[in-house]
Amino acid sequence: MKTHSQTLIATIAVALLLTVAALGQEPSPGSPPRATMKAIVYHNYGSPDVLRLEEIAKPVPNDNQVLVKVRAASVNPLDWHYMEGTPYLIRIFGAGLFKPTVTRLGVDYSGTVEAVGRKVTQFKPGDEVFGGKTGAFGEYVCALADRAIVLKPAGVTFEQAASLPIAAITALQGLRDKGHVLAGQKVLINGASGGVGTFAVQIAKSFGAEVTGVCSTRNLDMVRSIGADHVIDYTKEDFTRSGQNYDVIIDNVGNHSMLECRRVLNPKGKYVLIGGGGVNDSPWIGPLASVIKGLVLAPFVSQDMGMMLADLNQKDLTALGDLIQTGKVTPVIDRLYPLRDLPAAIRYLEKGHARGKVIIMVGDKNEIPPIVGNPSASSASTIPPTLIIFAVIALVLIAPIVLALVFNRRFQQGNPGKRPYRWGYYFSMMTIVGGLILGLMLEAGSGAVIVCGLIYAVLAWFFAQRHHWAWITLTILSFNPVAWIINGIYLWKRWAEGAVATS
Repeated sequence: MKTHSQTLIATIAVALLLTVAALGQEPSPGSPPRATMKAIVYHNYGSPDVLRLEEIAKPVPNDNQVLVKVRAASVNPLDWHYMEGTPYLIRIFGAGLFKPTVTRLGVDYSGTVEAVGRKVTQFKPGDEVFGGKTGAFGEYVCALADRAIVLKPAGVTFEQAASLPIAAITALQGLRDKGHVLAGQKVLINGASGGVGTFAVQIAKSFGAEVTGVCSTRNLDMVRSIGADHVIDYTKEDFTRSGQNYDVIIDNVGNHSMLECRRVLNPKGKYVLIGGGGVNDSPWIGPLASVIKGLVLAPFVSQDMGMMLADLNQKDLTALGDLIQTGKVTPVIDRLYPLRDLPAAIRYLEKGHARGKVIIMVGDKNEIPPIVGNPSASSASTIPPTLIIFAVIALVLIAPIVLALVFNRRFQQGNPGKRPYRWGYYFSMMTIVGGLILGLMLEAGSGAVIVCGLIYAVLAWFFAQRHHWAWITLTILSFNPVAWIINGIYLWKRWAEGAVATS
């Protein structure tokens, strides 16, 4: 009893000390209020209606950071993906399952340095800079001085500089690092009138390539004006059936399958799918489906087919600044929106018809618009995807386990004394699920899904019967190295007992 009393007294004392300490940290009536700024935030996943312009704490740079007063920012597909929480896989891997863990949006920005940390030597207050940092849709952003931030070249406007980071670096790295474009090569840009596409056309020309741009009728003249040698109107002609061959294809749209694009690639050509994703991508895995297709195709084709995501860095930002300053690249800017109209800007970008970049202007007076209706109403959009996620987890992961246990019990009842076969049944059913997923990813219609499902189901049935040929075939077609190891070590011992029919 004495011990319990002492513990209680100690707990109360600690609580009182913490309370006093907290009170002591509160600013006194005469102390200056904490600095604030206006920024776009979102507390729920959903449509652009979830975005709010709010007053939040102004960031304070640490020893290695630079505080930038933002003058302009630009919108990218990345922004609407995080706003919607799609593909749903990003929620599982850090974005937040039910609500976003990071409530700020925007990456591309340009502005003026207002303050620097004591260890920063390469920047000083007053420098005009541009770069990439989460939270760009606000009046201020803090960025590490040795990361994706560089001086803005003289003669380049803040709007032009803000258009560069994600889109232009994606184009540069796609052509240079993935496509390995050389002078004289033939390069096709699918989606040549968009943010990445307009930069890709110009950068490919700066490399000395012969460039073909694919776009809609209304954008043909614009794509020609930025340097394309040839243009294809996708509303009238399918470039995959043109009979022309290309050394490199930069695909910003993904409206043709890899097999279709392969028809117009040279034997050693390179296909680069830009991984930002579009509004028509699968809400589950987004552009990852194309990555898987590329991995499946790779062993069977001579061309190099894959996807890329931009890697923001100072070296490439500087290189892009030089390209603009020398006149080799000129950003194409479609529309300008004030910060408070970011929802309208994202809606426009989501339609998929923006010509070049959409820019957000961040001025000195960013008025907070009145909230109409219930600000949390759109949060209901988070409920269906979450329920679907749990339903899929139950169907794909839990149901096969339960069924494997049931089938194994029946097997042991009909074959007393035999060792259990739980993994065999589980693997068989999971490969059927994998076959259906493979059919979906082929994007060849419901027929492909049914055929793939049936093929894997037949193989799985023979696998469950312990036929060696089915084991070898299904293990290889699982495209799963873990399954290869487990089946090689574990199941071979089971077959030593001889083939046993299930009952």
